[in-house]
Amino acid sequence: MSLRSRLLLTSLAALAVGLAAMLIVGNVLLDQRVHSEASTVLRANTDAQLSALDVTARGVSVRQTANDAVLDRRSWVLDGQRVIERPPRVSAELDRAAVALGRNATGAEIDGPDEIRLRATPIRAPRSSKVVGSVVVGFDTTSLERLQKIVLLGTLVLAGTVLLGGALAIRGALSGALEPVAQMTESARQWGAHDLDRRFDLGPPRDELTALAATLDELLARIAASRRHEQRFAAEMAHELRTPLAGLQLQAELALKATGPSADAEREQALAAVVAQSARLNTAIDALLAIARNEIDPAAGSVDLAAIATDFDDVEIDTPQALPLAEGDPDVVRRALTPLVENARRHARSRVRLELSAARGRVRVAVRDDGPGLDPELGERAFDPGARGSGAADGGAGLGLPLARRLARSCGGDVIAGPGPGGCFVLELPALGPAT
Repeated sequence: MSLRSRLLLTSLAALAVGLAAMLIVGNVLLDQRVHSEASTVLRANTDAQLSALDVTARGVSVRQTANDAVLDRRSWVLDGQRVIERPPRVSAELDRAAVALGRNATGAEIDGPDEIRLRATPIRAPRSSKVVGSVVVGFDTTSLERLQKIVLLGTLVLAGTVLLGGALAIRGALSGALEPVAQMTESARQWGAHDLDRRFDLGPPRDELTALAATLDELLARIAASRRHEQRFAAEMAHELRTPLAGLQLQAELALKATGPSADAEREQALAAVVAQSARLNTAIDALLAIARNEIDPAAGSVDLAAIATDFDDVEIDTPQALPLAEGDPDVVRRALTPLVENARRHARSRVRLELSAARGRVRVAVRDDGPGLDPELGERAFDPGARGSGAADGGAGLGLPLARRLARSCGGDVIAGPGPGGCFVLELPALGPAT
């Protein structure tokens, strides 16, 4: 059963229970009101009949009055156990019931035959509690019973009409409320696996369902961004690893083609280079894939940038005293700094300098060279895969500027182009200690 059907049945069941309760309560109250009205009429008739009687200690006698004919139509008068007056033209069954009720000598009110309600009232002697007779009066409740039946039938018809109208109204309301869900379902059914930019697009949130659609649109946007992030990551890796792999292939080909007296030495040197670059490349790939799979948290732990800077040969290092530690995994930070140093080495005329500093909660390493510097027209595109130009990563076995930035950002930092003269790229990370 669909959600719409379940909601419709539940709503109709609740509506039916409410209508049934109102129907029962209403008819019970009407029945009580009918009995109350009948009792009021019976008491009035009893009082009128008693006023037409002469009561003494010896018994009861009927006195003729102006409205005697009216009273006699539904009145029985008993002197002791003897009936001294009864209404004409009543059924024997009704007469027996009225006489028996009067002879009982107790005040009571019952429903008699022929839809006649009977009321018996004892007659007591003056200034005495002795019962000397009784008066029984009747009231025809046919009209009231008919009214009750009409009211019951009318309320049943009204309840059925309300239930039918409620069903149509609830069905329409549910259809309107669930229409966004139907649209979302149909849209999702038509989307392909690569429709990263498709959205439900139901407009501003108006209710819970359209708010859900807006939330799902935001989730789809994040998924699409993550998918594009992975695609860029794969493209950057493919681009940056193509050059070192080509170098490995070249070294292997040279080793195979080496001839002459120095062939063995050249082959050994080429193979050693292949082994070194392969190990370096394999370690780089493992680190990048571990980050991509979130097997390690690059932002966890601490790193000493001054210690990492000393790992690089042939560079000048300018380190202030009491440089705070930075956030990040040391191996990831080293792999983010390596391409910056290698890029500076390729473009430097004579020297490469690492300037370490800390300010405003960040620890920085500025990698400077005395080369021509970054082409102003290149700008931020130096960090795009495939970018070429002065100061851009255009070869070598490094991971390149794009992946250097990605690794730095995975640690909560960044890689930016710094001011000249010469080439300058700055690696910055969050500081763990105070940095003024």
